[in-house]
Amino acid sequence: MKKILFSLSIIGLFAMTSCQEDDFLNYDPTDSVEIGDETISDEGQLETAVLGIYDGLQNLNAYGNYYISSQELLTDNGFVVLQNSNRLTDFYRYQHALATGGSIGNMWTIGYRVIARSNFVLSYEDKTTTTGDLLFTSVAAKSSFAEARAIRALQLFNLVNYYARPYGTTDQELGIPIPYEFERDLQIPRSTVAEVYDEIISELELAADNLTNTDKGRITQQAVYGILSRVLLYKKDYTQAAEYADLALTGANLLAVDFTNENQTDLQNYYMDPLSITGQGETLFAIPFTELDNPGENDALFATWTTGGRYEDTAATEDFYNLIPATDARKGLYTQWDTSDSPKPYGVGKFGGVDNDVVVIRATEVLLNKIEALYYTNPSLASTELVNWVQTYRDSSYSFSGTGQALLDEILKQRRIELAFEGHRYFDMNRYGLDIQKNANCTLNCDMPFSDYRRVFPIPLNEMNTNSAMVQNPSYQ
Repeated sequence: MKKILFSLSIIGLFAMTSCQEDDFLNYDPTDSVEIGDETISDEGQLETAVLGIYDGLQNLNAYGNYYISSQELLTDNGFVVLQNSNRLTDFYRYQHALATGGSIGNMWTIGYRVIARSNFVLSYEDKTTTTGDLLFTSVAAKSSFAEARAIRALQLFNLVNYYARPYGTTDQELGIPIPYEFERDLQIPRSTVAEVYDEIISELELAADNLTNTDKGRITQQAVYGILSRVLLYKKDYTQAAEYADLALTGANLLAVDFTNENQTDLQNYYMDPLSITGQGETLFAIPFTELDNPGENDALFATWTTGGRYEDTAATEDFYNLIPATDARKGLYTQWDTSDSPKPYGVGKFGGVDNDVVVIRATEVLLNKIEALYYTNPSLASTELVNWVQTYRDSSYSFSGTGQALLDEILKQRRIELAFEGHRYFDMNRYGLDIQKNANCTLNCDMPFSDYRRVFPIPLNEMNTNSAMVQNPSYQ
């Protein structure tokens, strides 16, 4: 069995490994980890190890690309144009029935590799010296452990929503394995979906208590509160989802748009640099990339989604584009391409270049989490907050007065428009049990009902072969 060997000298190379795809081409099962010769003996080494965790999030199989692209191509927001580089077509065509490798396997690998790195760091949380005293007691060290705990929870959340059915729906006994230790040769069975969610929530709450980091390029207390609002929304715990949203939004400044500028430059400039000073209120946590530290011109989100990218072969659908009123600032984020496709594709202006930072969570998502949660607890307030936000920040001519299902539909529509191409659409459609109907350009697996077994990813073959406790998702046997 292949083992993952990473010492501090490897996991700390933030800039060296994120753009090297071949490091993750051969995916490993959840138990394939092995502690190297290095140990963490001081706070400098602890910091290096924590940076190694973030390095995994940068990978193209995570937030470097796939966590974003898959959400759009699996649904009705995006498609692969006729003349394409064959990148990302497996997502678009739902061709993941046999998970022998490729995108589905690599996403599983990077998810559990980040969890393994987090567990490695957390294994030092209770380490003692030869005299029996705790090795790490400072506020900074506790915050470092909290970062590791929060990212571990975030990856468990991503994995359970890709490889298991949504909370409260079908096959709830088939969650995902939860590794608690950095050990090898562990045969870890699948926990239930509820057990995974309980682990995620408890770890995020514990992390929030100890986080003092304020760098938005790393996870902060505000970001953890925002992620909790997302997790609890998915769990349908609407009261707590709204409460954590309020905690996350304390001190945040929602992104304002200059409606008098026909090019909507405020909104467009935010996506070009979400970690800039002007974006600090809106951004709660983003994955930073630099000129020397990025997924590369072949694999960055910019490469396929954006005008000027190397391939320009994945795009927003015309149906999605037509959802946005002409008076809405968000329409300026999309540009029609002149291709042989019918309907025409629209390039996405959210990715800037190969070194563009990738947003994980921002204040506006948290506000939309709160508004959706309020629909179930205080629909009148939900309507008021929705209308006020759209009129103030996106479309001054907007109005809406519907109630009941019409209000929920409008909330989800605004969520779809606002969070498009940021990694949300597939999970949102799944948690509401919505059937997927792709646009007129689609030629294969264009109608994907919620009941279809391919609406949940298969457990990769290598995991099935090496973990005797693993059970495959239905219909993939």
